[in-house]
Amino acid sequence: MISVLLILLFLVFMFMRVPVSIAITLATIIGMIAGGYDLLSLPQHMAASTQSIPLMAIPFFILAANLMNALGITRQIFDFADALVGCLRGGLAHANVVAGAIFSGISGAAVADAAALGAISMKEMPKAGYSRAYSAATVIAASTLGPIIPPSIMMVIYAITANVSVARLFLAGVLPGLLIVVILMATIHILTRTGAMVCPPPTPFSLRRVGRTGRDAILALLAPLVILRSMSTGIVTPTEAGILAVVYALGVGIVQRHFPVRAVIAVLRETVQGTALIMYIIAVSSALSWVFVAEGTGKLLTEQLLGLTDSPLMFLLIVNLLLLVIGCLIETLPAMLITVPILLPTAKTLGIDLVHFGVIVIFNLIIGIMTPPMGIGLYILMAISEVKFGELVRASLPFVAALLVALVLLTMFPQITLLLPDLLMPEPGARR
Repeated sequence: MISVLLILLFLVFMFMRVPVSIAITLATIIGMIAGGYDLLSLPQHMAASTQSIPLMAIPFFILAANLMNALGITRQIFDFADALVGCLRGGLAHANVVAGAIFSGISGAAVADAAALGAISMKEMPKAGYSRAYSAATVIAASTLGPIIPPSIMMVIYAITANVSVARLFLAGVLPGLLIVVILMATIHILTRTGAMVCPPPTPFSLRRVGRTGRDAILALLAPLVILRSMSTGIVTPTEAGILAVVYALGVGIVQRHFPVRAVIAVLRETVQGTALIMYIIAVSSALSWVFVAEGTGKLLTEQLLGLTDSPLMFLLIVNLLLLVIGCLIETLPAMLITVPILLPTAKTLGIDLVHFGVIVIFNLIIGIMTPPMGIGLYILMAISEVKFGELVRASLPFVAALLVALVLLTMFPQITLLLPDLLMPEPGARR
């Protein structure tokens, strides 16, 4: 079967340490040749997959996040979060989670959050007395909020793949994101109470400090509200929201009189490189998915899964186990682009809300940034923190367990995901 050959080839290339974008390309070309497909259709499908207006939001959200970092706005968010929750045991760890939640409302990407928060936290937390391993693990855990709390680059791509509303999907991420924040903070509380995470005494709460840091960060704190409110009321489309985020970031830099031209030029270069890589992966993954569709893989898998169970909940649990394994082996974006077209037919047949399904798929795969061997978050924080791989993995285990608890809750209670989109942007036939 050509689909099996494609998957095996992709995994072989990945284990040979071939870059993921090249691995997908080579697997697709070899699979098309083996299946007798015309190779001229490869560039045609690649080009067609990028001709989507919602995809234009991706470079703008990347640019907005990079600008926030370059203009020092991330630091303001972290200081405010520290003033707000620094009075708790493990205050700086809690501040990481709160800052991650706020920054997620601007960046939309886990990697951006991990790099931005890691640059700050790995200076502040070890200096305050936290172990470097737990400091790094906290940053990775907080960065998983990036693709869940809107805006989210992965949500834009999933919405196009599954043909669902980007705005509804953005709204669907709000409550799950807050749930994850609560669970991560509860985990930090348990770790510090039991002594597993050594931390300094909490700092006394200062309303004056909250006011001062809040005043400095007020424009950054308003950014997620402005973006989400503009979309939910229909003032802007998700694509226009990306432009709004960039304009807002530039405006904040100008108002705060912190606008280094060299840094902005470097940000533009980083944005072009990041966008080019993402768009290429989208293009070649779409060609790979087209082969899956042409081979009838989705239909065959649907028949097999329905033979095992006709329960939507059991199907979601099976999907969870499958995606958790895939997330350990394949990077998040290509994993989603490869698996979603295969799993969607079964989800539709079982009547599962595709917005709810999207949040579960994205959260499933994003847990993979904390799990070896492919966990990109682990490697980013290893580079920033200089912590050994094994030590960082051990410190991350409690947070992985916490994220799995959140995943189970989101799977079993779709109302958490669907409450806001059904309330604010109801559509005919939407599941309630």
